[in-house]
Amino acid sequence: MGFLRSVKCPVFNIENTTEVPERSEYKIEIGGETDKAGTYQIDEFLSNFKNVTLNSRLTSVSRWSVRADWQGVSWSDFIKWANPSEHSHIYTESYGGYNTSVWTEDMDNPRILICTHVADDELEFEYGGPIRMVIPNLWGYKSCKWLKRIYFMKDYIKGTWESNGYEDRGEIQPCMVEDVNTGKHFRISGGEVLTN
Repeated sequence: MGFLRSVKCPVFNIENTTEVPERSEYKIEIGGETDKAGTYQIDEFLSNFKNVTLNSRLTSVSRWSVRADWQGVSWSDFIKWANPSEHSHIYTESYGGYNTSVWTEDMDNPRILICTHVADDELEFEYGGPIRMVIPNLWGYKSCKWLKRIYFMKDYIKGTWESNGYEDRGEIQPCMVEDVNTGKHFRISGGEVLTN
């Protein structure tokens, strides 16, 4: 049993995704303002990067937060590889059609990850496996699961939850949250949850 299952981390799947391509057929498309625009088989894509482990909290607008050792490709390493030209937003899309956009300045965080593993286990399907975004400084709806596309954009595209009334920027607001790891509740002050 993987870590997220073991702590009974909640599962969200607005697009009702039930399957993604087999690993040999799983592809990631990089597009927009970048030298590396193209479609890559997942292992071909991952071979360009070293695997890193980053400890952070993923915090949901549904008022829960989970701390984990997330593993995969650091966003900073990905940016160096992609070498994007001028852009203002990062657009991501899932295999189920879910999509969201993030302001470029909000991606300037050393704990943002293109995630493939949690606590040394492969990321489970229901949590976005085999590959997802983890953006700990924004509400979880900005961390696209079942990653299919990453585009560097000059314009904002309103995403799935944003089109349903969720805030465009996705900034974490002060509130009480449940710590999934312990089952206890604590107050957060807004922004990335760095304590606890």
